[in-house]
Amino acid sequence: MGSSNKTKGIVDFGDTFLKYYTDSFSDTTVGKVDDFIEHVEANGLSGWVGKVSPSNRVPENYADREAIIDKANKYSLWHAHIGDPCFKDTWHKNYKVSDWVIHFQKISNYHIKLLELDYHNPMTLPSEKILEE
Repeated sequence: MGSSNKTKGIVDFGDTFLKYYTDSFSDTTVGKVDDFIEHVEANGLSGWVGKVSPSNRVPENYADREAIIDKANKYSLWHAHIGDPCFKDTWHKNYKVSDWVIHFQKISNYHIKLLELDYHNPMTLPSEKILEE
């Protein structure tokens, strides 16, 4: 019998994220988050239907652009569109976007720590308190 060389993904939860996930998110939102978790556990970050991007890619017109970039780099912050309330097609069709994103710390392509759910535009990064949990 053969063995699989496929790496399994690991998804950790920040304390604040876990509290909202278990106590406050709607059933619909929990379902969207669960879809993302299941994908990462099975496949890592690649192949997710929603856009997955480093949070240091900040539009030029943001007043606090450099501070956001520095914070995103310091904590390895990324975000993924989770399809809440729905996925929307993009012009190039490589991935879909949504109004809400999940912030996470990328430890590797197969290991992330979920930090916060946020409206995408304008997007704010998780607070220092959440990042230090």
